Amino acid sequence: MKKIYILLLTLYCLLSFGQVGIGTVTPNNSAALDITSTTKGLLIPRVTQAQKTAIPSPVKGLLVYQTDATAGFWYFNGTVWTPFGGSSNNWDLTANSGTTPTTNKLGTLDNNPLILKANNTEAARILSNGNIGINNTTPTSKLNIKTTTTPIFTQNFESFTPVPYTISTNSADPIYTFATCTTATNLWRFNTTITTNYPCAGCSGNSAVIKLGTCTDQDATLVVKIGAFAEPFINVNFNYGYNYSLLPDTFKVDLYNETLNTIESTLVLKSFDAFDQTYSETLPITPGNNYSLRFRFIFKGTTSNLYGVQVDNITVIPQNPALRIEDGNQAMGFALISDANGNGTWTNPGSATPDDDWRFNSGSLDTDPIYRTGLTKVGYSGTARTPLDIYNNLGEGTQVGVGSNEYIVDGLNEFLVSNSIIPSVDNSISIGRSGLRWSTIYATNGVINTSDAREKEKIEPIKYGLSEIMQLQPVSYFWKKDVDPNPSRKIGFIAQDLQKVLPETVQDKEWTVKKGTLTQIKAEHLGVSYSEILPVVVKSIQENQVTLIELNSQIDNLIKKVSQENKK
Repeated sequence: MKKIYILLLTLYCLLSFGQVGIGTVTPNNSAALDITSTTKGLLIPRVTQAQKTAIPSPVKGLLVYQTDATAGFWYFNGTVWTPFGGSSNNWDLTANSGTTPTTNKLGTLDNNPLILKANNTEAARILSNGNIGINNTTPTSKLNIKTTTTPIFTQNFESFTPVPYTISTNSADPIYTFATCTTATNLWRFNTTITTNYPCAGCSGNSAVIKLGTCTDQDATLVVKIGAFAEPFINVNFNYGYNYSLLPDTFKVDLYNETLNTIESTLVLKSFDAFDQTYSETLPITPGNNYSLRFRFIFKGTTSNLYGVQVDNITVIPQNPALRIEDGNQAMGFALISDANGNGTWTNPGSATPDDDWRFNSGSLDTDPIYRTGLTKVGYSGTARTPLDIYNNLGEGTQVGVGSNEYIVDGLNEFLVSNSIIPSVDNSISIGRSGLRWSTIYATNGVINTSDAREKEKIEPIKYGLSEIMQLQPVSYFWKKDVDPNPSRKIGFIAQDLQKVLPETVQDKEWTVKKGTLTQIKAEHLGVSYSEILPVVVKSIQENQVTLIELNSQIDNLIKKVSQENKK
């Protein structure tokens, strides 16, 4: 009887409240069945895939746990059995099995693009026409990759006041200057006046300026520290204008590695006028190292406001490659070359295909090299004889222009030049050498040797004179190998004999470059500096003149004595 009462009481609770609590006497009001346990779980019927499929007339919402194939919880959605997480065509986070390419797809069924996001930000999309955009919402090609960069360093000198403002000489400052001549007029400074003497079209407002100062030997450098970068490349941009006076005046810009204290690369090297210039180039760097831009102005001469440099609008933009392809053949300067089937690989451009011989490096302005593999001919249809063969096909008269108005003309077995030829660096270049000599040099005014006392040191009288002149043995001779078909007899000295008496006048050594190092070597042929014999000749004449004066004095005395004796 007691069990009947309990059953009736339970039925009454179910009919009254419509809720069942297992493990709790207070089932949740929102639940028809509330099971509470901290040690046990709810066990759903476990079936195989075949058993699940065989359930007759499954009701919508029926739940089972499938133990094989795609194991897991499955429910009947009224039409098909569906795993938890969506329809049977959904992609699982831990990968899918048993897929069919024709029915299992990832994408959209309408004209909308498929968008992929990371950190809730769009990273890529595929349009209905198959165009793929990476960091690009409107791709216009099958693969359209876009990178966005913003200047990480800018310097337009606008924050420096008052102007003109002398730049610091403290190397700890972000911008400083140093020079061989340290007076203020010989250093870089900021100025608001955009001078027309060395015009710079891109310069505006404040700019960094240097002009000829009070020193005749001016060498001043402006250092702008640009910092360190995590990227392997940086794009460097700046505007400048340069007006030179005479060689060896130079304007030079270097990318300087402050960490290693070395020049990483030279960006600009000008020895002639360069007006209204813009530099823009992408340069390789070492990530993590500190860098600076160094603007160097070198001048040797008299002062004038007409000559100098101005620089403005420096920007440095770190560059991340938009695309990286590694096939094991990649190397600096290589190009992606395709075969006939469209298979591409990184290849040395110089060894690509026979008619793919012209090379144009990407970049900007006058810093871009243009080069070609193989022989090149210009002006005629014959076979090129040299890497660059220029010929007007007329036997002579071919002209090659160099610079604004200078040119070289091909004569008959000779070259003619339109302007003066001077070395780019003072006192650093020789003409010919002991084993490669000029036959004859013609000059209207002869050869002028520098003899400026300001260029000399340890000046003292020579020790040679009449005694050494008397030891010299002038000779006449013929050259064993003379290019003249009708050689004439020459007169002079034998270098080996002269070397015993006046060794300074004999050239027995010369300089050459071996393995990148300037090295002094023994001259192949001995040479004589005849102009250096002249001071010895002058000294001997002076000594002889002293002797003549003494002899004349003695003769005069003898004549007087004879005259006196005759009067007795």
